[in-house]
Amino acid sequence: MEDNWENPYEEDGVTLGPEEALFRETEKIKALKVEKLQLKDTIEKLKIKNDTLVKTNQSLEKQLTSLADYSGSRTNFKSSENYDTLQSDQNNQIRWSFYLLIFNLISLATLLFFFLKQ
Repeated sequence: MEDNWENPYEEDGVTLGPEEALFRETEKIKALKVEKLQLKDTIEKLKIKNDTLVKTNQSLEKQLTSLADYSGSRTNFKSSENYDTLQSDQNNQIRWSFYLLIFNLISLATLLFFFLKQ
């Protein structure tokens, strides 16, 4: 039987002994554990940020809905206001038409009076 033993190499080509190889693997594992913990921390922070954004989004949607409802009620109020204004404008037009008719009749009567007096 042939043992295929491969010696671990350092980046500069120097062969490591078993203690150094074990130490290096231990350091890699520690670094990976630290990275894993950092990633877990980052994930937790992102979850919190996501929850905050979801709550903010829901709040803004509620505000938008309430503003849309308020706007709709204002539109109904304005349309009733416009109807009242329209009615008022029509009343004013009728009133002015009546005043102009009276003025014209009085003017016509005055002219006829002076014309017949001659």
